[in-house]
Amino acid sequence: MGKAAKFSWFGLSEPPTEAASTESFGEISVPRALGEDDMVRLAAFAVAAYCYVQPVLAFAQDAAKQLAGSWKLTSWTIQVIDGEATQPFGPNPKGRAVFTPDGFSAFMIARPDRKPATNDADSAALLKSLMVYTGKFAVDGDKLTTNVDLSWNEILTGTAQVRYFKLEGDKLSIRTAEQASAVYPGKKVIGTLTWERER
Repeated sequence: MGKAAKFSWFGLSEPPTEAASTESFGEISVPRALGEDDMVRLAAFAVAAYCYVQPVLAFAQDAAKQLAGSWKLTSWTIQVIDGEATQPFGPNPKGRAVFTPDGFSAFMIARPDRKPATNDADSAALLKSLMVYTGKFAVDGDKLTTNVDLSWNEILTGTAQVRYFKLEGDKLSIRTAEQASAVYPGKKVIGTLTWERER
């Protein structure tokens, strides 16, 4: 039986085989155990992987811990691609974001001049002056992903909403990637929301 081709896996070469023959079973290849050098390489790889993964996980856990609490919306700006920046709910929108220690979030944004509905038209207008969604969130670097389980108009329900955040003390900025707008149909936009921690 000829020698098998060698390959590399994390710096380890395929162990050579030794041939043994018997009258009833023919030629049998028995792989040898890993050598000392291979074990050292494997251990070094495991240590390197651990050292890489642990800080990443620790950073994500620390960021999630810092986000925990209630945040008051201070501004919401939408930059229309190839267009102007707008404030869809005016210069003083109402809003709150809540992050729980066990990894859930809720976002609520509303126009400040909402009035109780007296008819169906008013009710429809109220829906257009509100944005709400909730879900389990995860942090990866500066990326904040919410897996939406409930939304104000059900358009976002079942989707993963990706945002990018910057946290500076009691100030939080959350930015969307370029995306289709739920406020301006047919437009591509980048939204930026700023928040202050509530105490």
